[in-house]
Amino acid sequence: MRYMVSSAIMNRLAIPYKFLFSQFHSPICDLNCGDKCAPYNELGVPFCCDTSHVVPSAYMDEWNYLDLKTDLWHEWCPADKRVYNELMSTIPADQILLECQGHENCQREYRTITCRSFPFFPYLDLDGKFLGMSYYWEYEDRCWVISNLGCVSKQYREQFIYFYDQLFSYLPDELMNYRHHSILARRIHGRKRKAITLLHRNGYDYKITPKNGRMRLVGINRYPKFGVYKIASIIPYSNEIE
Repeated sequence: MRYMVSSAIMNRLAIPYKFLFSQFHSPICDLNCGDKCAPYNELGVPFCCDTSHVVPSAYMDEWNYLDLKTDLWHEWCPADKRVYNELMSTIPADQILLECQGHENCQREYRTITCRSFPFFPYLDLDGKFLGMSYYWEYEDRCWVISNLGCVSKQYREQFIYFYDQLFSYLPDELMNYRHHSILARRIHGRKRKAITLLHRNGYDYKITPKNGRMRLVGINRYPKFGVYKIASIIPYSNEIE
């Protein structure tokens, strides 16, 4: 499974990446979540930093900005060209697939939007209103944060909301893309008869009924755990932090 920021063809209004990145720099939680998931990856690497699981994409002008500032990133070129061609065919012409020099060489000020946002995406309601953060459900079995939503800091949530409010003002079509992704989320969760998780921009947390968009207020610690993290919560290792 791979994650990519969705996009339409960009307008030509210059996006102030330096400023926006400076406003979206907070770590998701107080601890290093990569240390929590890496032991469950056979490569010993955080899943979101392993391109066999997650391939970051960037807008072309985002890539141009990063390329001028750092040598951290290069174009993703897997050995299997079929995989490359297949994935390239799923993204718009205004995006590029990237790979970094590895999580140990991360330069946080030059992370992509993908890196800053993962595992979350902006969730829009039935009327197209940007309500807050939901997560990419494909990664429930791998991402530690998804199984520990209580760790997400208030500061990160506020910066996520502010960043996407600003981004949508520069890229109105991107708002429509995330509206379509939210529709897809409701369709998939509806088929599975599962509620959608929402970390609302008002600071509260909800379960959303996919069929009608009804929101039910819940405590953050009542969200479920998944995969190995569910097992670890029942029989935790001595160094495991719930």
